[in-house]
Amino acid sequence: MMSTFLSLNHLHKRFGELSVLKDLCLEIGEGEIVVLLGPSGSGKTTLLRSLAGFETLTAGSLQVAGEEISALPANRRNFGMVFQHYALFPHLTVGQNVAFGLEARNLPKAEVAARVGEVLPLVDLAGFEERRIHQISGGQQQRVALARALAPEPRVLLLDEPLSNLDPALRKKTRRQLKKLIRNVGITALWVTHEQEEAFYIGDRVALLNEGRLEQVGTPEQLYLEPASRFVAEFVGRASALSGVLQTDAKTVEIEKVRGYGQPVAWMGRQGSPDDSGKVIEPGDRVALIIRPEGLAFADGSEGDALNGEIAERQFAGEATFYRVELAIGGEVWVRGGEDAGRVGDHVWVRLASQGPLPRIYAADQDRVE
Repeated sequence: MMSTFLSLNHLHKRFGELSVLKDLCLEIGEGEIVVLLGPSGSGKTTLLRSLAGFETLTAGSLQVAGEEISALPANRRNFGMVFQHYALFPHLTVGQNVAFGLEARNLPKAEVAARVGEVLPLVDLAGFEERRIHQISGGQQQRVALARALAPEPRVLLLDEPLSNLDPALRKKTRRQLKKLIRNVGITALWVTHEQEEAFYIGDRVALLNEGRLEQVGTPEQLYLEPASRFVAEFVGRASALSGVLQTDAKTVEIEKVRGYGQPVAWMGRQGSPDDSGKVIEPGDRVALIIRPEGLAFADGSEGDALNGEIAERQFAGEATFYRVELAIGGEVWVRGGEDAGRVGDHVWVRLASQGPLPRIYAADQDRVE
């Protein structure tokens, strides 16, 4: 088991009456890459800036290798930071940009030059010392920003949406390069993004934030297949939500009939974790059934456990095609099917897939239209 290197203990951050981080705890191993994922406003960047020392925590403590650093100013934490907009100096060369932080520490020129010469090959930019920033690509600029962060040999590397300014093709290429480079350096890293694909590709583990709280920390597979809450189940990947009533076996949900026509069915599910209030759902409770697209399949209509509906949308995604089906009884579901499974406007039947993941059962949100 990986030993803890960076420890976040009961972190709180408030701006006036607004609470942005709420009792946040996280332990990160030495050399581990953890990605902070979450919707806009969930507290990702505030957490990163608090770790870097740019924001003062309201409460809680930070430790690196057992050393308490909460009271240390940013320049004494020895954390490297890669910003969303790179923050490179256009009037300086690549080498001068990388050297900037070292020169600020009043290191001898020979030592600065040697360190620049050491770090540029780490990011595949050997020989680029005299290039101007406008003479290199966006992906290369990102690697210059990474080299500048690595040059002072930081204990921890922090990256705030480092790929957000790149076009999709360059973004994928650059994320592969950055992951490889960070892994080769062996530094502990905390990476912020709102892109799930990026988070799942980069992170050894993913920490999912929601309104300043950690909903779940785990591998990408754990977040997708074993969501710790309804928020995780719906936020990660594609998912559909149907409302219903939990039956006496506590494993079956009779789907609620929202419209005045169509025949409801009972579908099997697997109970998820209790909600934040600790409520445990019981037979007779209204519940939400959260279903993955691969957990559903198209049927021929003869099965008694199938729901009928109409294909409202078709999305081709290369290795898979997804169909949004509006159900006759109300609500809609996403179904993963073959490329020729149907066309928009087709009337279809949908049932649980025999080999797919079981739906998750959660307490229904009474204030929400399911």
